[in-house]
Amino acid sequence: MALFNFKNRKKKEGHTSNISKFRSPYLKKISPEGKGLRQRRRNLMITPARVKTPSNKGKKIFAAVLAVGICAYCVYAVFFSDYFIIKKYKVVEEGTIIETNDTINGLLEAKTGQNLALLNEEDLLKEIKAAQPEINKIKIVKKFPDTLTVEFEKFPTAANIVNIISGVQKKFLVDSQGLLTEENAENPNLPYLKIETTEPLQVRTHFLADPARAAERLDYIIKAINLFEEKFGMKILYAVYKIRERELHLYTEKYFYVMLDMEKDMVSQFEKLKKALSKLDIYTVPLLYIDLRISGNDYEKVIFKRKKA
Repeated sequence: MALFNFKNRKKKEGHTSNISKFRSPYLKKISPEGKGLRQRRRNLMITPARVKTPSNKGKKIFAAVLAVGICAYCVYAVFFSDYFIIKKYKVVEEGTIIETNDTINGLLEAKTGQNLALLNEEDLLKEIKAAQPEINKIKIVKKFPDTLTVEFEKFPTAANIVNIISGVQKKFLVDSQGLLTEENAENPNLPYLKIETTEPLQVRTHFLADPARAAERLDYIIKAINLFEEKFGMKILYAVYKIRERELHLYTEKYFYVMLDMEKDMVSQFEKLKKALSKLDIYTVPLLYIDLRISGNDYEKVIFKRKKA
């Protein structure tokens, strides 16, 4: 016999549980004062994001005054003090300090006493290029507080030019742009080019009045010398440039000339000579010249003249 029967025991309508009426020694009764204290604690627990920082007006004013003071000092240091005055300068050519370049040294000497920070680099570059047109690349370096440095590279020296005026010879070095860079100087490792003129050529001018034409003609001449030596295994002692006739005469180590028309392709002119080698022995037959300029119906014709016995 069961002591308790919970089955089919229906809860009467309006009947409530009496568990809440039991008093337990483990339950704390919270007084109204305690509830108020808890609520006040909750109100005091504000998230950090909501905390209002105290006013920083004093700090902001101090920072503004400090910034103005720094700006004022910078303006004074740059524009009015002697701290950035140019006192020293250097000229560097391809990584080597050059003390003998009087032209650039003179231009830089004129800049001493000026403010390094305010120096107009573009104006100085134009002055140097105008004074030394042989310069290819140039850079102005400001080394604060007081040093100005010019670093540059020249166009490569391409050939020796022998200028003939009424039987008198003057020697020059010419760079790749056709500019005469040095007078009374020569480099035996470079090709020699002879040019006859009525007026003497001048250093720091192009050997032709048109600079673009001078560079183009010089390039043709050097390529023709190199190509002939490569194709025929014969050294060219020097070349003669005929300005009016627009011709190039290559003087070989066998002491005869090879004449080219500079208005025509050099490769096709050399090919004519190459084909004629089976009939013309240029290595043993004593010749005065070989003329490759002729073209027309008999395009393959090579004209030559032997030396008299």
